[in-house]
Amino acid sequence: MKFLYYPGCSQKATARGYEESLLAICPELGIELEELPDWNCCGTTTTLSVNKVLALSLAARNLALAEGQDLDLVTPCPSCFLSMAKVNEVLAAGDDLATKVHEALAAGGYSYKGTVKIRHLLEVLVSEVGIELIKERTSKPLAGLKVAPYYGCQVVRPYSLAGDEPDDPESMEKIIEATGATVAPFAQRTACCGGTLVATRPSVGQAMGAEILKGIAYAEADLVVTPCNLCQVTMENYMRKSRKLLGDKLRLPIVTVTQLIGMAMGKEFKALGINRAMAPKACLRQINERIAAGGQAAAV
Repeated sequence: MKFLYYPGCSQKATARGYEESLLAICPELGIELEELPDWNCCGTTTTLSVNKVLALSLAARNLALAEGQDLDLVTPCPSCFLSMAKVNEVLAAGDDLATKVHEALAAGGYSYKGTVKIRHLLEVLVSEVGIELIKERTSKPLAGLKVAPYYGCQVVRPYSLAGDEPDDPESMEKIIEATGATVAPFAQRTACCGGTLVATRPSVGQAMGAEILKGIAYAEADLVVTPCNLCQVTMENYMRKSRKLLGDKLRLPIVTVTQLIGMAMGKEFKALGINRAMAPKACLRQINERIAAGGQAAAV
């Protein structure tokens, strides 16, 4: 199955491990990705708060580049997914805002008819690749590991993934079980991590993060999995401040959904970009040893 691939800015910078793990597992899952040429920033939250027309026009340009290639556009980043899904909705409304976005595109020599289907990677993994194939490709089952599924807010709201309820999704739980791990459920799995509030209003962001950490600690998870690159970085920072936020130290690896699948495939942590994680090497080594119990450990 072939898709146009929109990495978004983060996959080339703070979320390089996410992209590395995605590209590592795609061949075994029958996914062919063709990176969208000349893509630009999707105009996510920060731009949208300053200039709505600019933000929507940035996202619309990417869709204009994708149009006519007869391929769905897939992205691992929930913010990018949200930005481009929002553009499709705005342009379909045909109001004054849509007119301004079309005018901005035309000024740059582009046009967009609204025909591109934008999809988040998590939905593609469940709906297109399928849970059964993920099970088949699991050569190092993660038996004995308790994995907390942390969705964050943008991948489930306001545009919920196919087959998932916004407040009670199941996609990641299905993937966790397919890898042989045990789901460690916790109440805050769809709560916002605070994201950019960590920089703009740190006391508010950290309070939000503390509640999520409490839920993860109560679930007695061994590691956390997320489909969101921003959540991964934000939660890793919260983990580093866990003693201050919780009154106790909590340090667990936080991996992306593609890294989790790659681990179950027996791929080396370095090939999956897990070596880029902020988690202490001792934490990563312990997880690696547990995966490799009874076999040879992958190199960290």
